[in-house]
Amino acid sequence: MKKIDLTEKYYRGCAGSCVRMSKELQECFNSPHGIYLRVQCQSGVRICFSTDAREMVFSMVFGDAVRQVFASDLFIDGKMTTLTGEGPHRIELAEGGKNITIHLPHLVLINKVELAVNDGAEVTPLPRPEKTILFCGDSIMQGMTTTSPALAPAPRIAAGLNMDFINTSFGGAKMNPEHIRLTALLPGDIMIVALGTNDSLSKKPLDIFTADVRESLKIFAVFPGRKYLILPIPNPGAEPGLDEYRRIIRTEAETYPEIRIIDGYEFYPADLEYYCDKTHPNDRGAELYARHVVEIIGA
Repeated sequence: MKKIDLTEKYYRGCAGSCVRMSKELQECFNSPHGIYLRVQCQSGVRICFSTDAREMVFSMVFGDAVRQVFASDLFIDGKMTTLTGEGPHRIELAEGGKNITIHLPHLVLINKVELAVNDGAEVTPLPRPEKTILFCGDSIMQGMTTTSPALAPAPRIAAGLNMDFINTSFGGAKMNPEHIRLTALLPGDIMIVALGTNDSLSKKPLDIFTADVRESLKIFAVFPGRKYLILPIPNPGAEPGLDEYRRIIRTEAETYPEIRIIDGYEFYPADLEYYCDKTHPNDRGAELYARHVVEIIGA
């Protein structure tokens, strides 16, 4: 077998060198330890290539896990197979050329990735899509409770729009001007901000939240591409109060007509059928979420 040198040209979804977060984002959110782990996860990172190989071996070495979800999603000419665990995963391939994308596990640290193909096979990085979408959100957009990485909202939305994407979302994220500023510095054509739920759950004082929203939207408004702000979806497991946080976000956003609001209450039902824990979407919920966002942005 021939080992492939997985340099940056094979990776998608990265703001740093083969990692999803820029150095500045990693430094900004390096504590507490639980947040650090979520930031270090490779949510949205993919390895993309074409090959004429007949056999492929894919393996990883895991570090700490944020959730006990250790799945990778392998797409061969658009057909998905889910692989579980570090591997090595030995995959038999059909004759001829094919396009392959591997979505790396999104809720566990990955210390090492290896890819090998049969001797004599050719492997070439896939060309990048013309446009990139940036996601700046919390655990919902990170996909903290989907069963595999490609089923999270961000990759579903990007696939529906046929775009590359970088996902700086992480579980526990609150409305934070620096999170938005550092995400907006990345190269992108569209940016989606989806924050506010954790501010409500933690009962952030409303005056502080208002100031955070005001500064965040001022920064968001100067992003040069198209801008979308998703108001939090219903949270059946939370104490009353989310409505007031949503109202503040909407009121402050009215100052910026260039920011389009997508209201989570209008497209996501407060039906436990679409939740896994009364707060986070399950796989069906993530699909519903993504489908609506694609319809809005693609219109």
